[in-house]
Amino acid sequence: EEKKIAITVFSFPPDKGNVGTAAYLNVFSSIFSVLKDLKKDGYHVDGLPETAEALVEDVIHDKEAKFSSPNLNIAYKMNIREYQQLTPYAKALEDSWGKPPGNLNSDGENLLVYGKQYGNVFIGVQPTFGYEGDPMRLLFSKSASPHHGFAAYYSFVEKIFKADAVLHFGTHGSLEFMPGKQVGMSDVCYPDSLIGNIPNIYYYAANNPSEATIAKRRSYANTISYLTPPAENAGLYKGLKQLSELISSYQSLKDTGRGEQIINSIISTAKQCNLDKDVSLPDE
Repeated sequence: EEKKIAITVFSFPPDKGNVGTAAYLNVFSSIFSVLKDLKKDGYHVDGLPETAEALVEDVIHDKEAKFSSPNLNIAYKMNIREYQQLTPYAKALEDSWGKPPGNLNSDGENLLVYGKQYGNVFIGVQPTFGYEGDPMRLLFSKSASPHHGFAAYYSFVEKIFKADAVLHFGTHGSLEFMPGKQVGMSDVCYPDSLIGNIPNIYYYAANNPSEATIAKRRSYANTISYLTPPAENAGLYKGLKQLSELISSYQSLKDTGRGEQIINSIISTAKQCNLDKDVSLPDE
């Protein structure tokens, strides 16, 4: 009953997509289903909205919100003194980011943790990783580090909210790509410093086992795979389907008396489909 869970959302693609998105996953609808199940199982989930859409409004206020959006809900303001007390490696981040609070996840005086708490469940927004490009580049950068806002988020989750587990929701965030060793992490590796002692549960798309392995090795994740949507040939529709059938008929009947008639039908149908906008067709 008293167990606390921190659900962490990202954007996909990392740092470019809308907040609360992930590869092949309807994030907030899935979170809403998880919250209802948690409540049914006896977890304290207070003030849960009635719909997934209302949940989006609660947490990010805008279903198309970006990391730069001023609308994200602020769950906690962490002052500099508190941040430095809770984050023993904060001084090491100053080489890359200067003194806290910096410009990311900050109001100029405090570090901001975005999200919303529902009883013993916190839904938080993992901060941007702070560098342009693919977060995997951080794996190979010896000079890079998480920024102060990123570190403050995980300090909040572990030491203020006091989560019993963190659930990273979907493929994928930036934690597992932070600088440090590839395997056999130590306390000087940033994934180890960030996740601390929190059990890490990570929903990862089934078609991405390579990066799921990185999450296992570098952030101690217990990954749970989810299936990608099924794909099938969409086929043709309306006039395009008729045009395809006419072309097939022409291929088999072009040497007969009906060949010319079918060609006229092909040209007429192509014009109905506006294909004459892209290719030159004869008038007759």
